Amino acid sequence: MKTNTINVFKRALFIAFILVAITVVFSIIVKYDVEGEKTLPYNIEKIQITSHVDAKDSENQTENIWDVNLKEDNNVYIYLKKANDNIKDTIKEVKINNFNILEKSPVGEVKIYRPTGDLGYDLYQLSEQNYFNSEIKYIGANVDTLKNLEIRNEGGMLGFRVSLENLGNFTSNEGVTYNGQLLSQIGLTNEDIKFKISFNLNIILNNDINYVGTIKLDLPIGDIINETEPLKEITDFSDVVFKRVK
Repeated sequence: MKTNTINVFKRALFIAFILVAITVVFSIIVKYDVEGEKTLPYNIEKIQITSHVDAKDSENQTENIWDVNLKEDNNVYIYLKKANDNIKDTIKEVKINNFNILEKSPVGEVKIYRPTGDLGYDLYQLSEQNYFNSEIKYIGANVDTLKNLEIRNEGGMLGFRVSLENLGNFTSNEGVTYNGQLLSQIGLTNEDIKFKISFNLNIILNNDINYVGTIKLDLPIGDIINETEPLKEITDFSDVVFKRVK
């Protein structure tokens, strides 16, 4: 009888130990899922966004001097920095993918472009491929070169464009300045072109560890109707959770 009691006690103790272990492991998993990595070798220093209105030639040209299809462009620049000088691992590549529209605007079509030219007016002049269902991959290099999709391997800048196209046709026989006032002339307001997107930022190190976080952006920024080219700088990333993936 005494032996049976001891065996029952041992089994109960073992089961209790297993339940505690499962609870601890589950708690760790849940905590990691919510909080992600506490320390990263490379952090997002800031995100800069500029928004402006532009146009493409209309497919159905008329006799008007100006016959264009309006669009709104958002140039997004992400700056990565090394967490501290003791970090030895460098950036192998950075991928931007899994683009999603979280809130759709009443008008327009969202497209994603990679830079194809030099920083400035020519940066997206030759950009034609839509990367919405694809990914943009930057390779670690000695310096940042946007048109070659290269980012400095010890922290640098990368960029892409989010465009809201096919907003409507504008025709005129008078001089035209490409700014937000063109939107109001075809009956659009700031509310009509607001949308929200998300995308994944994959920071892959030379040891092949991949840190992935999801970033959400409300676009365009500022009062696009009345401001020529509003600019916003984001430095708070407390809502971005990075996790290791294989």
